[in-house]
This record gives sequence, structure tokens and C-alpha cells, in this order.
Amino acid sequence: MKKMAASILLVFGLAIVLNSCKKDDPPLPPNNINFQAAEIGLGASETEATVTLTLSREADEATSVTIGLEPSGVIYGTDFTTTPEASASGISLSVPAGSNTVSFKVTKKPELLLSGGETIKFSIAEAGTLAIGSVKEATLSFATIVSEGGSSFVFPGKITGSAPGSNYANMVFIDLSNNAVVAADRKSWNLGFKSGSDFRVVLNHAYQSVAGVTTKTDITQVTEADADDIELNFAPGDGSLDNVDDWTGDLTKTAIAEISANDNENKVYLLASESTRATKSDWLKVKITRNGDGYKVQYAKIGETAIKTLEVPKKEDYNFTFVSLENNTIVDVEPKAASWDIQWGYSTYNSGLNTPYWFQDFIILNYIGGAQAAEVVVFEADGTTPAVEATTITRFNAFAESDLAGLTFLSTRDAVAGKWRSTIGSGIKRDRFYVIKDPSGNIYKLRFLKMGVGDTGERGRPEIEFKLVKKGS
Repeated sequence: MKKMAASILLVFGLAIVLNSCKKDDPPLPPNNINFQAAEIGLGASETEATVTLTLSREADEATSVTIGLEPSGVIYGTDFTTTPEASASGISLSVPAGSNTVSFKVTKKPELLLSGGETIKFSIAEAGTLAIGSVKEATLSFATIVSEGGSSFVFPGKITGSAPGSNYANMVFIDLSNNAVVAADRKSWNLGFKSGSDFRVVLNHAYQSVAGVTTKTDITQVTEADADDIELNFAPGDGSLDNVDDWTGDLTKTAIAEISANDNENKVYLLASESTRATKSDWLKVKITRNGDGYKVQYAKIGETAIKTLEVPKKEDYNFTFVSLENNTIVDVEPKAASWDIQWGYSTYNSGLNTPYWFQDFIILNYIGGAQAAEVVVFEADGTTPAVEATTITRFNAFAESDLAGLTFLSTRDAVAGKWRSTIGSGIKRDRFYVIKDPSGNIYKLRFLKMGVGDTGERGRPEIEFKLVKKGS
């Protein structure tokens, strides 16, 4: 009986302790919802803009949000529309449980003539269980703006879900001068076809894409036997850099050779990606030729005899036209060439062992569109000790137009790359920041704030701060 009584007392005591622990747990702060930027531009050459709202943490439950809109100089339905469509009460959005972003699109009607002063003011009218934050309004201008920068800006790379790669589900493009962000599913395309006078084709660097050349030029003659001597591996110490595109962006060093005007010189390639690389029967055989000013793609699974054909035009004002062979269609990925500066996500890189490596948090510079970047490494007063964060912040805040003269700007795809962070230990390197010149000549200073390693940020949603240093002429 004594043992039973002691057990009862022990259980009772634990219950009291656990209950008091729960009572003592501090309540979570409000989950604020804000517009990602208070000012957004939709220039004359653009047809649509994405307006993004961010939460301070993932939503505990699915939540409805209503956005009010006040057009000035433009009429809904006549001059512009939104996706989702607006009703009398506004634009209804749903934030899924576990998500920390939600967005909607504004689309200009074709041939719309504007004076440049037209705007739409958006406001968070209802937020359900979320708290409305300080950036509760955003103004979209039907003109290119030059953002002054300022508060932190988040790359929405992560999506809701626990599937592998969910932290890096999106490729995220940032246009600093318009406070604009565009996210694209990193698996939505397989090949990119160069615009302009070039006839070059790139692989999807964010999808572990690899390509090996066969000896044949007739796709109907390619069978599984042609894969016997080709390995499309992709791992440190296993694979070949010949099967991936050059990470610096040198388009003369792509896995697929320049597309010749002579069809008989264009070889058939075997193509695989993250989801198909392990099984050779899932590889694609691909033959690419010129088609007037554009391209023609013939492809099929390596063992199939029925060949699919897709004509791919060059898209004016874009770096590339992107194609999904999995869906036999042309897809939208990058914004127009002059409408983005940097892109974050996965990318192919060199492992250091002369084999391909899949690199997380890779920053790609829009070097084809004309963007440039310089790195500023900061030291303490002795000139040799890497700066602590406080010193770097002081230098960043003081950096002005007069400091530009001593910088070396790079025009390569990997001008920033992964130089800004280390996933082993510290996370963001706090002794440096970057200077970005956009395709229009506007120059910004930019530093990384959080990335989810060694800080309070979230992996897949890195945060940056940027400020205008010099407006383009």
C-alpha cells in the first residue's frame, strides 16, 4: 500500500510540475503579416507583377486574408486584372497551414496606354488569426521605380511540406530597383534556349541536370544500348564536369554543344535529372536543331520509338526560352532580361574534385542581362583581422558613391555564388557585403542578414538588406 501511495503521489507530483511548466511557457508573439515591399513597379515592358506578403513565422492553421485595392488612373477589368480575381470586398487569399508567404498577381491589359502616374494601393483589410504588421499597405506603380532599398527582404524559396528539397523548391529572382520578387518551381523546366544571335542550350542547373553526347545524329537510331558507355552521375567524386554547364556562365562551355546550322552536325544527347538519373530507361534522348530564328527539339525516352517534337521560338527581351520536356511545353521561368538582378536557389557547381556538385544557397548574377557585382571584404583597424559584424555594418552603412571607384566588378554568373556563406559552422560570413549594378545601371549595396545556419533565420528563406548607392543615368 505504501508503494502504491508513493506511486500515486509521484504521478500527481509530475502532473503538477508539467502543468506548471505549461503555465510558465511564454506565449508566442503575434504572427504578423506584412507586404514584402511597400512600393512595387510595373514598367512599360512588363505585363504582370507579383505582390507578395510574408508572415513572421509559419501559419499554425489555414488562414484567410483579404486585400483591399484602390486604383488611381486605371480601372479594374478594363485596364488590369488580378489573380485571384477581386470581388467587391477585395482579393481573397488563403495562407495554408505551415506556409509563411502568400501572393497574388496583377496583370496589365494588352496595348494599355499609360501616362506613368497610375497606381494601385493595396491594403491588408482582414487577416483572420494573423496580426496585421507595420507594412500593411503597398503601392504598385505602372512605371519603373528605383527603390531606395531599406528594410530586410526575404527570398521565398521554401514551400510548405516535408518532401525532400522543400526548403529549395523555388528558384527566386529579385529585381532590386522595383522591390520585385518572382519565384519559379525549380523542377518546372529541363532546357533553356538562348535568345539573341546565339544558338546555345543550357541545362536546368537547379534540377541536377546532366547530359551526355552520343555518336549518332539520327534520334530514331538511338536505343538503350547507346547508354552503355555514358554515365550521368552527379556527386562529389562521381561524375564528369563535361556533362554539366560551366558554373561561371561561359556559354561556350555548355554540356550541349552550340546548335549548328547543319543538322547533320548536331548530335543526339542523353539527358537525365534529379528524378531520372538513377534509372537509364528513364533517360531522355534529345536532338536539337535550328528552326529558322528559333529551335526544334525532338525527344523521347531512350527506349521509345515514338518521337515528340517541340518548336521553340526565341523570346525577345528574355535571356532564354524555357522548356519542360516532361510536359511538352514552353514555360515561364525567368523575368525579362532587364527585370531581375540576382537569383537564389540550387545550382550546379564544382565539388573541388572535378566532379559536379549540387550547391545550396547559390546566388546567380544576371550577367547575360548586364548585371555586375563586386565583393567588399571588411577588416578591423589592423587591416588583416576579418571584421566582426558590428564593424561590417558600420562600413556598410557608410559606403557611398565615392567608394565605388576602388571596386572590381565582375560580370560572371558566379560573381557572388556561395562566397557569402558557409554551412559548416558560422553560416553567413559577417565580414563582407556586396555591391550590385543592375541592368539599368542602378547600383546597390547588399548584405545578407539571415539564412537559417548560425542565426535565427529559416533555411530556404534567406534575408537580405539593400540600399541604393547610385541611380543609373
